[in-house]
Amino acid sequence: MSHRILLAALLALAAAAVPAQAQQPVDDARLDRLLEVTRARQTLDAMLPQVEASQRQMVAQMTAGRELDAAQQERIERTLAASAESVRKALAWDNLEPVYRDIYRQTFTSEDIDAIIGFYESAAGQRMLDKMPELMQNTMAAMQRLVVPMLQDMERAVAAEVSAAQ
Repeated sequence: MSHRILLAALLALAAAAVPAQAQQPVDDARLDRLLEVTRARQTLDAMLPQVEASQRQMVAQMTAGRELDAAQQERIERTLAASAESVRKALAWDNLEPVYRDIYRQTFTSEDIDAIIGFYESAAGQRMLDKMPELMQNTMAAMQRLVVPMLQDMERAVAAEVSAAQ
């Protein structure tokens, strides 16, 4: 009896170690179609100005309340321009397209890719893409409503600890 249990266990382990069926590799043409129907390049192009605006906002916060002379302001502007150029080069479509392909290829099967393409080619998929900026904006607002009170609580707790330590 114990031999049968051992044999069954070994067979189960062997079956688990061998994939049920070999997955077909996802070809570049399908991945290109996926990137096209999901508007990946347009999304990236729309994101770059937002990154630059975020950098400007960060610098404005860092320099708030400081009196900057013309030379300092010019150096900051040159730094921002150089940073924006670096970001644009790093996030250029020619650099990211192969990265996207690799990520999708590692993550999804060819059947998954076909199903995703089918969804995004549909009217519902296109509406989802149309609404994605609004969805992201609403998500960020909701997250901020959740996180800001927690950060304020933490700030009060840290201030209380610092006061108590003094």
